[in-house]
Amino acid sequence: MLINEVCKACKLTKKAVEYYIEQGLIAPLVRENGYRDFSESDVSRLKKISVLRGLGLSVADIQGVLSGQAASLNDISRQKILEISALQEKQKLVQELAQTQDWETVQDKLQQLQRRQSVLERLRNAFPGYYGNYVCQHFAPYLGGPVRTKRQQEAFDTIIAFLDGIQFELPDDLREYYDEITVDFEDDILENACAGMRAAVYDIENYIEENRDVIETCMAYKQTAEYRESKAYRLEETLRQFNSTSGYNEIFIPAMCRLSESYREYYEALQRANETLLQRYPELGKGEQS
Repeated sequence: MLINEVCKACKLTKKAVEYYIEQGLIAPLVRENGYRDFSESDVSRLKKISVLRGLGLSVADIQGVLSGQAASLNDISRQKILEISALQEKQKLVQELAQTQDWETVQDKLQQLQRRQSVLERLRNAFPGYYGNYVCQHFAPYLGGPVRTKRQQEAFDTIIAFLDGIQFELPDDLREYYDEITVDFEDDILENACAGMRAAVYDIENYIEENRDVIETCMAYKQTAEYRESKAYRLEETLRQFNSTSGYNEIFIPAMCRLSESYREYYEALQRANETLLQRYPELGKGEQS
């Protein structure tokens, strides 16, 4: 098919098709006379591109989806959720400003929102797939407070610099494994898991009593050769090593404690919960905290 036929079939302008060619999203055969010859596969691909562009995806996002990356659409969906959440918060601030005309208060709240989004966006970019979403959910409740002191501002700057500088990469097989086991997870499952973890940290004795069978079954499995040879073990060790060597434990976590009083309280509760767990089950060893 020639470009005019393709435009009609895909409901695209000639300029749009040429732009997608220029961006490398599609590469039709070029005849000796210079005309482009589009195959049925090219047309099918252009139709998909048209849908994705209509949904607001960037060229880079479309490249990821069309290259067959299993988690690309899920990653994009979660990023859109962050963007929509920020827009909803800004809309509330617009309404508040219209009602109160209190510019200083609204400016303060806007700066809080912008700082929160800066950290969450960097967390999503720093960590892949569903894990990035988990990290965002884990820290989000502690990022909404005001930055009043020089110490807090220095902590915020440290967090931004750390997240801008880290490079976290999973081997391809572990990334595929993680994508496979989380691809069907809904966001509400993650929200409930994070909320459940926070509740457990503040009431670890009750958590142990209510989940004793699950904990002991999990511990027993982790002592087996099968687990030690599994991708789950390799994934856990990869994350543990990253936390201990990247500065995550020594730079990022202390900075979070300085930035957010509520996170500092949570982290101290987490340490106490970890100590209690180790007293009950010494065989767990001294794992890293998050």
